[in-house]
Parts: sequence; structure tokens; C-alpha cells
Amino acid sequence: MKIGEIIETTTTGFVAESEKLNQPPALGSLVKVQVGGADYAYGVVSYGTTASPEPGRRAVRRSTKEVFDENIYDEHPQLRRILHTEFNVILVGWVEDGVIHQHLPPQPPPLHHSVYQCTPEEVKAFSQRLYYLRLLFSASGEVSAEQFVAAHVRETYRQRGEDAEWLGRTAREVASLLKHDYERLMTILYAIEPA
Repeated sequence: MKIGEIIETTTTGFVAESEKLNQPPALGSLVKVQVGGADYAYGVVSYGTTASPEPGRRAVRRSTKEVFDENIYDEHPQLRRILHTEFNVILVGWVEDGVIHQHLPPQPPPLHHSVYQCTPEEVKAFSQRLYYLRLLFSASGEVSAEQFVAAHVRETYRQRGEDAEWLGRTAREVASLLKHDYERLMTILYAIEPA
């Protein structure tokens, strides 16, 4: 399912405008962009925002007398000039000829390409190996690396059908990566503990 269009792209990630106002993909979710034939670049959603498209201009409060219909932006596309929803993505891998690579793709995804939500099957296949977690820890952005990684682990755990074995393996990998930083490690472990 198409969820957005790339409006800014770099070697390490991209910014996309969401198809629906106020509905960026979930923080930490795995998304993909077709980069040629059956090849895809994969990334993890690291931030979302809804704001005015004009730099420095804020949205204004609605009148309390207004009745606000959530679908008004679909029915009146000209209102998208007033507000839009964007999300940032950190690139974590790519697929070429059916082989999954968990490192930065050789080229950033092209501008204006469509962004798609990954299916649970794609999430399961991509997350079998955990090498890409290193890219998530090294990413800088609006959300701290600890909260970003924890959100990704929770979302992937959910997409994998609450796979306890995968969650345990992932927790051990995170512990290995953060073995010299107890505070950061505990922040993530507390955040990924199943309810």
C-alpha cells in the first residue's frame, strides 16, 4: 500500500510526504521504495510531523464553532496547501535480485518515488538478521536513538506476530551493541518489554 512520496533524499535516508494528513506511518515501522525492477531500498520511519508547508508559518487554531471532518482534506485537496504530513526514514538495507543486504544502498532512492508500507512477511524476512540495528544506533534525528530503536523493535515484534524468540534474540543483540553503556541499554530494554 502506497503511504507517501519522497520529497527529499540523501545517501542515509529520505523525507516523504504522507498520502494522508495526520497519518504518518508508525514510528519504527519498516517501509520500502522501489528503485528498479524488483529491487527495493528499505528504511525505518524515524520521525513524523504535520505542519504548514511554508517555512516559519504555523497552523492556526480552529474556531470552536467549526465542525471538523477528518475526511475534509480528501474531499478538498486545495486544503493541503495549508497543512501537510511528512515523515523521515533512515535507510537500513536494500534487496537486489532477491538478496537482502543490510547496509546502506549504493544509491539513495530517487526523488518523487512512492513509499510503501512493508507487509508482515517482508518485515519478517528483512528482520531475520539484525546487522541493520547498527545503522539505527548511528542515526541522528529528532528522536533519541534509544527511543527510535525501541519503537522499531516493538513495531517489528508486533508485525512478526509477537515472536518471543525474535524479541529475545534482538534484546541480546542490543545488549551486545550497548555493553559499555548501561543507561542506554536499560532505557531500550524497559521500552521493549512486552506488556
